[in-house]
Amino acid sequence: MEAAVSESDEAVMKSNPFFELYVGDRISAHEFVTVFSPLLVEHTEALFLPGNIVVTGIQGCGKSMLLSLLKPKVRMEFDTAGEAFPVRDDLRRFICGSVNLAHQNVIDFGYRSAIDADVLQTELQFADFLNYLLCDSILSSIEQYLVAPHHIRAEVGLLGAQVDFDQFALEISNHPIWEGWLGRCESFAQLRSRLGDRARAYRRFLHGKDRDLDHSIKDTITAIGSPQIVLAELLRGGGWIDSRTHVFADIDQYEELGSISSRQTAGEAVDYRAVINKALSSRNGEISYRIGTRGYSWKSHGKIHGTSGNLEQMRDYKYIDLDDILRKHEDDSSRAGHVFDRFAVDVFARRLRFSGFDVPKGHEAKKFEEVYGRNLSPEEKVNQHLGIREKASYVKVEDGWSETTKSSLRSLAERNFYQAKLGELWVRQKGDVDNLSVRDELLPWRRSSSQWWRKERAHAMVVRIASETKQKTIWGGASELLELAGGSILAFLGLNQFIWSTLIQRNDRPEIGLGEVPSVPVSVQSVSILKASKAWVEMIYEQSGRSAERARFVSNVGSILRKKLLDDKNLSYPGANGFSLLDRDLDEFPEVRSFLEELADYGNVLMLPHTSKSSDRKLRTKFYFHPIFCPSLGLPYVRTKEPYYAKIGEVAGWIYESGYEVPLRSSPPEVQKGLI
Repeated sequence: MEAAVSESDEAVMKSNPFFELYVGDRISAHEFVTVFSPLLVEHTEALFLPGNIVVTGIQGCGKSMLLSLLKPKVRMEFDTAGEAFPVRDDLRRFICGSVNLAHQNVIDFGYRSAIDADVLQTELQFADFLNYLLCDSILSSIEQYLVAPHHIRAEVGLLGAQVDFDQFALEISNHPIWEGWLGRCESFAQLRSRLGDRARAYRRFLHGKDRDLDHSIKDTITAIGSPQIVLAELLRGGGWIDSRTHVFADIDQYEELGSISSRQTAGEAVDYRAVINKALSSRNGEISYRIGTRGYSWKSHGKIHGTSGNLEQMRDYKYIDLDDILRKHEDDSSRAGHVFDRFAVDVFARRLRFSGFDVPKGHEAKKFEEVYGRNLSPEEKVNQHLGIREKASYVKVEDGWSETTKSSLRSLAERNFYQAKLGELWVRQKGDVDNLSVRDELLPWRRSSSQWWRKERAHAMVVRIASETKQKTIWGGASELLELAGGSILAFLGLNQFIWSTLIQRNDRPEIGLGEVPSVPVSVQSVSILKASKAWVEMIYEQSGRSAERARFVSNVGSILRKKLLDDKNLSYPGANGFSLLDRDLDEFPEVRSFLEELADYGNVLMLPHTSKSSDRKLRTKFYFHPIFCPSLGLPYVRTKEPYYAKIGEVAGWIYESGYEVPLRSSPPEVQKGLI
């Protein structure tokens, strides 16, 4: 008799712990404490030190979650929950004002129809609006810390009480930086109210409620960054905060500025990013900026407003590249305890706990493997999960092979289909020279001396066998999920989202209730991973930049590489799941390089330097699709062999076929001729 199930248990099972992929800038401070994984903090401690910091990473990599640690509500919620704040004690002396450009109407400058009519005026207004938002946010942080427990106020270095900050309001409001617009503010509340009035006036203007900005605002516009400097100087100099307390200004979603609508009227379009870059270029020690952005937006735009110069890394800012921290490099593919693996498993456990499941602390990795099982070897995928009938009929033998070899392979196929197909390849490559009438463990391709030959072909073999037998490739296992995520926490959560959605829809164990973490069958994992992969390829179209062209490139080139893999009868070149170009050729054709770099910046491909294995030892760059695309493209994601050595003209043709006409004017005529 089946166990009775309460309505609350059924409700739990209908709830997907991974339903919400993006939580960094949406959840409450209380929820943040539960779901936030602190494992990246030790790798990003520069974020809590003085100096300008730019934090980059692809969509969903955890930038907003990290920047949330700068907010007072989050710090105080850790204390309320009895959890240790995940920043080192000696790095906690800071106050931060935060502006999310997408959420606080800053990007709404694109609403006005004549925004490009006076470029300089628009840029100055944008700077002034941002200044007032940041100053008010810094004061908001102070206001929240004023009611925090004593030990947090001491950590921050807050020296005054509420009544003391009323005096601060009077002094700061009289400063010449405002040119009298604030008026006399006799209380902290009145000061914040006046700063808010300015922001509200801008919003009314941007949303078309007011035809024009009030002249009192136009006549008192502040230069980018100047009010924040004055504010920080007075806070320290007046003794309201400790002289050692850092004042930070956090600007998140910087990349949104590149997509603000522009009417392209006569003259130059408004450059909002250059305005923020101007603030960083001042390198004023009173205030430090934190910029959260995606890599493509930062790398492509370092211009400083009002100058012909560009920002300089290490001089104007330091760089935290989350993609680089989380990505497995060539020499770490088999290293245990990689940063991303530990981070992803911790996030997985926290999501389950947040949804009411029991995952004991210290047992996160064990629970993750219990849910998804250990990794399946290629041999297990083929022999145990493909469900192939009449296996011997799929062993392709040549007329010239001996009858002993033919019968041995066909007989082996009934016992171990994977090894029989591997043996077929061996004979094709090495010739029909070995005696195969031996015990299975003594077969020539199973010798220890052949281990690299086997390893290099293992994952390609699974794809080929699935294709030949008209089956779906099998995907699943704890380690494979981490590998398919490719260093992207968003991809990892997406894979889990599809898996748990399928599990809940197919759940035939209604007794699983609150607290019990289910094990997910390989069949559920495999079909869900393929669905997630297809969805991820389609999501390229939703990205900014040349998204349609990039999506077509991924699909088209994926098909080309898959065909090369399947057409290679002897599988003598199993590394054709990626391609490689000479650095010299990329330098000669900057338009080709630019398109491929855009693919890498959006996380569509991995772009890795390497040296040619041929005698010339020339420098090259290799390109592999993000692992999460590979199930949909029908390609193995494992990189164990040199990629396909493509010609620059071939890749230019792929780009052209994707809908992007590669301009070659910057290349010398003889080079263009050679390409054609």
